[in-house]
Amino acid sequence: MNSGNTTPDVLEIGEFIGAGMYGVVFMGRYNTRKAAIKKFRLHQHTTDEAVTIEQEIGLLKHLRYRYIIQYYGVHRYGNEISLIMDFAEGGSLKQAIEDSRVTGWHVKNRIAQEIAHGLAYIHHEGILHRDLKSDNVLLTGLMEAKLCDFGLAVVKTSSGGHSTEVVRGTVRWLAPELVLSERPRYTTKSDMYALGMVLWEMAAMCTLPFRTMSNNYVVAQAVESGRREQLPDETPVIYQHWVHLCWMQGPSDRPDAHTVIIVDDASSRRRGAITPDVSSPASTNYSQDQGIASEVSSPASWVSEESRAAQPLMEFVSLSRMAALNDVDAQVSLAEMYDTGNRGVPKDNEMAFVWYLRAAQQGHLDAMDRVGDMYAQGREHDPVDESWFRTTSRKQPAAMESSRGIVTNVLDTSQDRVEARAEIQAAERGDSSAQFNIGWMYETGHGVEQSDVDAFRWYTEAASQGNPIAENNLGWMYETGRGVEQSDVEAVKWYTKAARQGNPNAQYNLGWMNETGRGVEQRDIEAVWWYTKAASQGSPMAQNNLGLMYMNGRGVQQSDIEAVKWFSKAAIQGSPTGQNNLGLMYRNGRGVEQSDVEAVKWYTKAVSQGNPMAQCNLGLMYMNGLGVKQSDVEAVRWFSKAARQGNPMAENNLGVMYRSGRGVEQSDVEALMWYSMAASGGNPLAQSNLGWMYDLGQVVKQDDKIAVEWYKRSSAQDNVYGHGNLASMYELGFGVQASDDHALDLFTRANDKGYPGAHFHVKWLTSPDRWTPCSDSDAVEVNRIGAEKGYVAAQHNLGRLYERGRGAYMDKGQALAWYRMAAAQGHTDSQRRMEFLQRQ
Repeated sequence: MNSGNTTPDVLEIGEFIGAGMYGVVFMGRYNTRKAAIKKFRLHQHTTDEAVTIEQEIGLLKHLRYRYIIQYYGVHRYGNEISLIMDFAEGGSLKQAIEDSRVTGWHVKNRIAQEIAHGLAYIHHEGILHRDLKSDNVLLTGLMEAKLCDFGLAVVKTSSGGHSTEVVRGTVRWLAPELVLSERPRYTTKSDMYALGMVLWEMAAMCTLPFRTMSNNYVVAQAVESGRREQLPDETPVIYQHWVHLCWMQGPSDRPDAHTVIIVDDASSRRRGAITPDVSSPASTNYSQDQGIASEVSSPASWVSEESRAAQPLMEFVSLSRMAALNDVDAQVSLAEMYDTGNRGVPKDNEMAFVWYLRAAQQGHLDAMDRVGDMYAQGREHDPVDESWFRTTSRKQPAAMESSRGIVTNVLDTSQDRVEARAEIQAAERGDSSAQFNIGWMYETGHGVEQSDVDAFRWYTEAASQGNPIAENNLGWMYETGRGVEQSDVEAVKWYTKAARQGNPNAQYNLGWMNETGRGVEQRDIEAVWWYTKAASQGSPMAQNNLGLMYMNGRGVQQSDIEAVKWFSKAAIQGSPTGQNNLGLMYRNGRGVEQSDVEAVKWYTKAVSQGNPMAQCNLGLMYMNGLGVKQSDVEAVRWFSKAARQGNPMAENNLGVMYRSGRGVEQSDVEALMWYSMAASGGNPLAQSNLGWMYDLGQVVKQDDKIAVEWYKRSSAQDNVYGHGNLASMYELGFGVQASDDHALDLFTRANDKGYPGAHFHVKWLTSPDRWTPCSDSDAVEVNRIGAEKGYVAAQHNLGRLYERGRGAYMDKGQALAWYRMAAAQGHTDSQRRMEFLQRQ
């Protein structure tokens, strides 16, 4: 598309549809494509305004991303400029809110995530929006969000911000550091505050913040003093959490856009990974992931090769969240950054290969070429199915992940186009192989303009002739809703046709659909049947999943020996997931003789292909000195690699390392951000950890209700720390209606799992010396009696009541005294709360 001047004959101006800050917007057509045309008349604007208009044009020309409005070109005629952009069928987010079209939290969550992705992209490109609000977010006909109106956007200075003598943007969306400042300094964190306001607009279904305040100056004073809008009570806890983080008073305490996870992305995780088992109870109730200890060691400076001067680790995640969610453009960009060592990222061939390979697996031809080059140069040596990236082949893409993401257009050569024309001619003559090939070319954009609809059409033609590869790919199109309305039932139908012809990928896919109950009734026995068929043909994915079925006794008699057998077959073929799982069997001595050295060996093979679970597990080995020399710095290095691929366990572990200052400089803010990402991604330990931070008021504003919600999420996954922490809230009625029955049930479950201190509370809750309190003052009385009789749980509870001023005057000295007494008898929660109070 021409990004310079267009010619008048290809530009048609239609009806007026709205106005921006400096121009009016019309519907029109550009080269037969529906477009929005923003017209400016420079002579009607001041010199500064004209510069701003040119600035918006200059910025849009260089922005290419799914969640940014697409720029097509500009037409200049005398003093009039027409900026030509993609037309957003859904109008603005503001209009959608006012028309009550943004309904349901799943829609609000998704739009919020898309806006965050758009912000992450422009921030990565060094651009500040400075005027983010619902009116500057457009929606497609499918309600997908796209940032627009870059009239106030600026390029960041080398110091990371932009200073101006005038406050820009709309006051009610401005961050507290800007509203009354004489020389406001805009940063990415200013945009993040505005993101919180947009999220509030969707939650409250209101497009005017602080609507009871008619005067903007009064609003500015309120915001600067710390006042914020109220979220509706029904707002989901994850949504609330990210809004509150965006609204933090201090800019440095707000998250970066790329860390925001409002949509649970668990569906994008690779199938078939297993997580470490915990053989012994953890020693704390809130800062431990599988095998990761939380005791504070001597703080060490982090000096691994990943560190960058004057920038925290979070900056490394700039594109990683989008890449982890299978955004192929982000994957390629991230790979290029590691490949070249540009933009402050240390050169890392291993990580470059990881992201090129993941993009290649989605059909990105440039990535395929780079993977092939890296193999040819000997930069990677482990066996991998080369049909993923050999561009001259016509093999079906193996279905290794639950979502392949969106394949973007790729540049092709004239030879590719000639090849495509030849394939089309053969396909039109009824050649099923050619029909499959042209479907693959449309799916990947090889020699033709990428089109899922055309890919689906040609796969259907080939499948109707019984082509098993086309049948499998047609099933995949139905499963993922690409080029056709999503239908698991239709997916199963086509997978079945291909599987019955012996296609191993279809057999694997059919096994997966049966295992998960998608499109068919959930049946483990049927899943095992199809996995076995595919595994016997050498499918490493099926071999790995068959190993999992044996390990868990699903559809077959449980057998660790059989599990190891199938993991080994997958691992020997180079499957990184199989290698990780085999390493874990050696680590736990399941089906093989226990060997930390063998575990490290297989983890190392898996990490060479970038497997995030293996990276996390290898980090655990370094942290605990198992099979390798103990090293917190190396542990952080591997946790970081896994976290940059969106692995929730690794994100939690990094939070622990930052909280305790192990291998990195201690930072509660960094810990909070990593816990937030991991908790939003579904990690139960991180959910408990995040609840603990709200429970204490550590970095975030103390909030028992939000703490309870995170504890509930953790407990719902049968996490021992979630049980214990939630039980303590029920026992005292903090953030939830007090309930001895709930508290006793949860403490009992926690005690059975080895939760430290749970037995003290079970003993106290079942004691004849205790009665059920009816009020906070009753709670103080009953716990005082119990404390004086030596009940450790009562001593701990009394400390909490004095700390909060519940039923008695707030008294830090009394709280510390009771915590100290309970801690002396081994109550670890009292020990931590005592240490926290002493630091205040």
